[in-house]
Amino acid sequence: MSSRKLSLSSEHLEEMQRHVEDCYPEEGCGILGGFADRVAWVIPIMNMLHSSTRFQMDPREQIDAFLKIEDAGGKLIGIYHSHPNGPEFPSESDVRESAIPEAVHIIWHHLDEEWNYQAYRIDPVVGFVAVGISLHRP
Repeated sequence: MSSRKLSLSSEHLEEMQRHVEDCYPEEGCGILGGFADRVAWVIPIMNMLHSSTRFQMDPREQIDAFLKIEDAGGKLIGIYHSHPNGPEFPSESDVRESAIPEAVHIIWHHLDEEWNYQAYRIDPVVGFVAVGISLHRP
C-alpha cells in the first residue's frame, strides 16, 4: 500500500472545509480528481443518507464527477468526507465500505469548534495508513 504524499492547494482545502461546514451536522462528502498524486479538482457530492455518522454519494453526481475528471484527462485521486462528531481516522464502516483502495481519503473532523483533517489510504484487509499532505500553488 502506497503512502506517498498527496499534493493539493490551500484553495482545495478551503473548498472542502466550506463544503463540510455547509453540510454540518451531517457528513459532507466529495471527490478529488487530478493527475498522479496532485489534486486539480474538488467536487462536492450530495450525501444521500443525510446522516451525521454515514455517507453515501449521490450516484448521478458521482458519475458526473467521474466524467468531468476523465474528460480532462485526469483520474480519481481521492475521496473526502467529514466526521462531524469524531473520530479523526477512518471508521469501521469507512474501512469496510471502501471500494477504491488506491484512493486517498481525507477525513475532516470537528473538534472544539474547529475543523481539522488527515489523509489516509484505506485497505479492507490492512486497515488504514496515514498519508502526508503537501501544499502546492494553484
